[in-house]
Amino acid sequence: MGYSDKQLFRVTLPNYDFGADANEKYSFRLPKRDNGDPMQGQLVKIGCMITEAFAATTTPASIELGTAADADAFAKLNIPDLAADVDCYDETDDTDAIIADDIPAGTLLEVNLTQATDDTSDTGQGIPFFDFWVW
Repeated sequence: MGYSDKQLFRVTLPNYDFGADANEKYSFRLPKRDNGDPMQGQLVKIGCMITEAFAATTTPASIELGTAADADAFAKLNIPDLAADVDCYDETDDTDAIIADDIPAGTLLEVNLTQATDDTSDTGQGIPFFDFWVW
């Protein structure tokens, strides 16, 4: 399959308070073709646009992409203590974040957002996102 046969597909979640909210879950599927058949994909980016600096000395915040059977089957991005406000933290910072990049067609993808914890003050907010090549 040629490069021109692929399309870039981005999923962006709402701003999430990793310091104050309970753990959160979302789910989605990759898009379908015009004929209704599901597309397969390749995860190429997982990240979080930081909107409030992180304090996470006890437990880092994390974003997992997986399935109901395996929460981090495809990716787990750990967002560390002191991740800076107005930064973008992604797989270039956490280089082993992408675990398996091939997404089978029709897979129900589940996202788990895990709270950061700190000895004194749990803080950190950001906008999680995922980029896929789909075909």
